[in-house]
Amino acid sequence: MSISSLSQPSNALTRRIEAVKRERDSELVERIVRGTFEGDPVADRLVASFARMPGGSGWEMLEAAFDPDHELPDGAPPELGELVAPTHSPPDWVDFDLVDAGALAYWRSSRLNFALALICGSLAYGYQGARLTRPLAATGRLEKMAPRRLQETLRWVALATKPGALRPGAEGLHATVRLRMVHALVRTHLAAGPRWDLPEWGVPISASDSLVTAVGGFMTVPVRGLEDLGVRFSPAELEAMTHQWSWIASLMGVPDYLIPRSYREAQATMETALALDEGPTEDSPKLMHALLHYGVELPFEQRLPRVARRPMRAAKARYLGTFARRWMGDEMADQLGIPRTPLFTRLVPALRPVTVAREVARAGHLLGSDERIASKEVAVVEREFADSDSVKTISPQQAAREPVLGAGAG
Repeated sequence: MSISSLSQPSNALTRRIEAVKRERDSELVERIVRGTFEGDPVADRLVASFARMPGGSGWEMLEAAFDPDHELPDGAPPELGELVAPTHSPPDWVDFDLVDAGALAYWRSSRLNFALALICGSLAYGYQGARLTRPLAATGRLEKMAPRRLQETLRWVALATKPGALRPGAEGLHATVRLRMVHALVRTHLAAGPRWDLPEWGVPISASDSLVTAVGGFMTVPVRGLEDLGVRFSPAELEAMTHQWSWIASLMGVPDYLIPRSYREAQATMETALALDEGPTEDSPKLMHALLHYGVELPFEQRLPRVARRPMRAAKARYLGTFARRWMGDEMADQLGIPRTPLFTRLVPALRPVTVAREVARAGHLLGSDERIASKEVAVVEREFADSDSVKTISPQQAAREPVLGAGAG
């Protein structure tokens, strides 16, 4: 089966498509459905080429190719040059001043608000639908290794979104292309398996999935959470963040026909994609449980007596679950097994005045420029990651060595 070939949707998916078309922009629905049956042809072919090379040589070739002065060796797969070309010569539509303006807006909130929006907004968002849940459940990348995998994800977000991170030669840009290759490895493994129902589920980690994860999961969803906490973004900031995440999505292999050109279009895309999804699977509550109980390890948690760790995790899950429940609604939260905790329902109203006061101080330049604020927030987060047992972003080499992906890697 070709990963990127179009397939006739199942009857159930066809009915869902027609129902969504009656309520939403039909042309947008068509584009999302097209992307659902499209993978990442360049990265997929490159993974297949690397699998035929002596162990590790392909990945070393990829790292060398990030250097614009490095010439690809004889025999290098043509897809390698195609993959790294945008890192050296970005598309004409990319405005790096606008990308960096988006980075400043993304980072000017406090670390607490930012972390809550990412964990209880972005990461919890993915479990509402089957499309993003199935690959995670199939590879066991969250349920079995929740703390490490979530640290990797958050580290990548920090690396890719800080000011200057997405300009040619910057490490955030390279980390995003590496993540694209990890997705290709997982897609190759899942598509080759007998259990993947292509007509009903589409391509694993499809072009539309990558778009929704980037522009929806990591931009519109956390923005909504941050605004609920009291952060106020100007229309210009929202458009700048949309441009920033559109460039990230493009680097992740999302085709141009899916890239949103405005914040309103990004919102509509996310909502339409969620409407097309069949909803949570039986694995969704398991993944949500792993996120709330094990996804975040407090600094002192491992030093607690063993008998105290379980109640500590339960309290942590209730705290985080309060925000996740608020931002996705009670009906969905009940389906995902998020605990109802009346004691914590006043958390957001209690935090909001603090955030609003900080916003007033920022607007009055009492905290310095947005550049200074973002720089300080990024520096603290980077120090925290530096002290967290050297957790790094997931690399294609690491992913290829994982037993669950061994059949799809060389």
